[in-house]
Amino acid sequence: MQLQGEKTQEQIIEELQQQVNDLRAENLLLQDQLAHKEQSTAMIAHDLRGPLSPIMNYAQMIARHAAPSKDGAKFSAQQLGKKYAAIQRNTGIIIGQAQRMSRMVNDLLDSSHLASGKFSLIREDCDIVQLVKDIVEQLRPLAPYHTFVVSAPDTPIIGHWDGDRLQQALGNLLDNAIKYSDEQTTITVTVSATQAGVRVSVHNQGASIPSTDISQLFRPYGRLAATRSRHGSGLGLFITKSIIEAHQGTLQLEPHDEEGNSSEKGRGTTFSFELPLKPS
Repeated sequence: MQLQGEKTQEQIIEELQQQVNDLRAENLLLQDQLAHKEQSTAMIAHDLRGPLSPIMNYAQMIARHAAPSKDGAKFSAQQLGKKYAAIQRNTGIIIGQAQRMSRMVNDLLDSSHLASGKFSLIREDCDIVQLVKDIVEQLRPLAPYHTFVVSAPDTPIIGHWDGDRLQQALGNLLDNAIKYSDEQTTITVTVSATQAGVRVSVHNQGASIPSTDISQLFRPYGRLAATRSRHGSGLGLFITKSIIEAHQGTLQLEPHDEEGNSSEKGRGTTFSFELPLKPS
């Protein structure tokens, strides 16, 4: 005899089946929304990328043609020198900003590729020492009141890496170093060979990051409470970590002591990554 209010086994199974059906429907809706978001992100990034090539190309053309000509004879050598130095400096800023925007667009695209499993590397022999020097020179015009120091071996360190991806990763670390440190301070990039490969670190003399906030650093769109007033997508460290790990490497924030002093270069923040020379 069944008591009033008790559910039969069939009723319980039917309710459970309905819950399963509801969860499936919600899952399909979430997948559809994610696919739509990825498509929108890719479209926005594609549209943003369009103007970058002509900006960089024309700025480079201006820089190449900023040389004295016959028409410049009416100007003094000093006036010409100042004129062409200004042109070189300003076009350098244009090129640097366009390259910076290009990295941001790449970060946006890569966040979509990571979500859809389409992230990949194009490996070839690459000298990490020269790569570091090149990216630092690209960024100097964007931070004229910072001092950049590169500490690296005199000989190349060649690995089988995706050079464009590593430029993107290192550019993100340097962008952060510039953004989160005061003018008239030093940013130091150190390259050293290790037993298994190479180690690269980027140190700035800005405020240290509390250990309680470290878990948020590498999340997509993650922003620390103290840095939310700064411009940025919140994708840089997430993408950088993904690039380093795709190379079978590791990215970390260097430990600091209780007074906020880095184990490397005194007070500030140091991010470092290690890479094997070849994939295992």
